[in-house]
Amino acid sequence: MSEETARRSARLGMASMTLAMGLFASNDALVKATAVTVPVAQTMAVRGLFATLAVLAFIAVARPKSAFSGVASPLVTLRSLSEALGIFCLIVAFTRLPIGDVTAVSQSVPLLLLPAAAIVLKERITLAQWGLVLLGFFGILLIAKPTAAGFDPTMGLVLITLVCFAFRDLTARRLPLSISNTAVTLSTVGVVMIIAAAVATAQGFVPMTRQEVLQLALSGVLLAGGQAAVMLAFRLGSVADVGPFNYTKSFFALTFGVAFFGERPDLMTFAGMGLVVVSGLCVALGIGRSRG
Repeated sequence: MSEETARRSARLGMASMTLAMGLFASNDALVKATAVTVPVAQTMAVRGLFATLAVLAFIAVARPKSAFSGVASPLVTLRSLSEALGIFCLIVAFTRLPIGDVTAVSQSVPLLLLPAAAIVLKERITLAQWGLVLLGFFGILLIAKPTAAGFDPTMGLVLITLVCFAFRDLTARRLPLSISNTAVTLSTVGVVMIIAAAVATAQGFVPMTRQEVLQLALSGVLLAGGQAAVMLAFRLGSVADVGPFNYTKSFFALTFGVAFFGERPDLMTFAGMGLVVVSGLCVALGIGRSRG
């Protein structure tokens, strides 16, 4: 591959990652709008149904190699269970907190991965990296406002989401190469759908309007499309090239929050978002990493 071709591929990868974050943020906005009137478990189940159908449609059309390889692997299932718990807490938080705040905090997974990698994987973390972690968590404190009258304990659910997503990403490092990305995606949407449907059945399904069903159907398709765009991004460009564009989701979420939900973040929240994004970007770019 020539240098010019590599640069063009990297640019396409960056665009694909940005598109994925826009799709994910749009999905979150639709879920937030629906989960106010529809129970969270039912929201997850209906969205999961359409997301699963979208992934199966992609497999039928694209016919990727080894599409189902490892879909029932215990490690893949454990990863999916972790994501299911994280998504449940995230959707509950969406119904009670500004979408921009929730997204910014949930985007700080790389900051939690560093200490987790040091403890679990015995990776060496430099003082500069620890400084970035502390900076990011200070940003989370500014968003949560734990000492202000505006503190909402629902932010604890976002922190649970953060832990679940960090565990999800740690297990991804342990997945054998024989397990395909498509299988992991199918397992994730399928497990979330099954668990949510079981909980919703126990709680009792509530009637839904046509608009609510359509919103969750579109949400499921957007979720599956975002997953596909992420996989394409990492095939087109390196992690260093496309990874930082993961943080464009915060911009999309903030825009949707202001435009559709009437949210008006204060100066402290903006400062916290900035610290989370900057510190996360520095970690993603490898700034402060040991060169030894």
